[in-house]
Amino acid sequence: MNAGKHNLNNRHLHITFQVFFLLVAFGLFTFGCDKVDEEPTEPVQETPQQILYTFSTQHADGGVTRWILVAEEATFLKEIVEMKKPRVQIFEEGEWAITITGDRGELIESSNDIHIFENVVGKSPDGFLYTDELHWRNSDGKLFAPNISTIVRGDSTMVGQELEGDPTLEVVIMKNVQSKIYPKDEKFNATEN
Repeated sequence: MNAGKHNLNNRHLHITFQVFFLLVAFGLFTFGCDKVDEEPTEPVQETPQQILYTFSTQHADGGVTRWILVAEEATFLKEIVEMKKPRVQIFEEGEWAITITGDRGELIESSNDIHIFENVVGKSPDGFLYTDELHWRNSDGKLFAPNISTIVRGDSTMVGQELEGDPTLEVVIMKNVQSKIYPKDEKFNATEN
């Protein structure tokens, strides 16, 4: 107070300082804490539990072999075995149905499903299957390829998408099919009408 009057200059200075302090504190809090929510730029790789060279395993139901799997290299992760150059032989009712090879693959340990990727070739007693991705669903004994697949039997070819079928490739369902089929390459059951 100056001669009974309030000194407004000190009061304005005090209020200005408080507002400035609050703005600085708010700015530091807002921008300083912003980095906590940022996602990592690269996904975190799961640490391998074990790496094996010349890996092999097999699966059987009730003593009947369902598949035999061999790979040049296998990396064991938590639930998945990643493989290089896998080769899987699938059996239907104990009889060899198809051999599938590819550049890489995965074995899902909980379900015994097998996924083969890149340059996938399947050889069955009646022909060949070519695709870039093929899945063996162990639970229902079916092959599934989500992309374009080609089946070749002799001179006959069938190209389509979303292949699903049994491992012998005798019964196959595909979408957007284009085919060139010659009777000499197909088996016909003469007893059916």
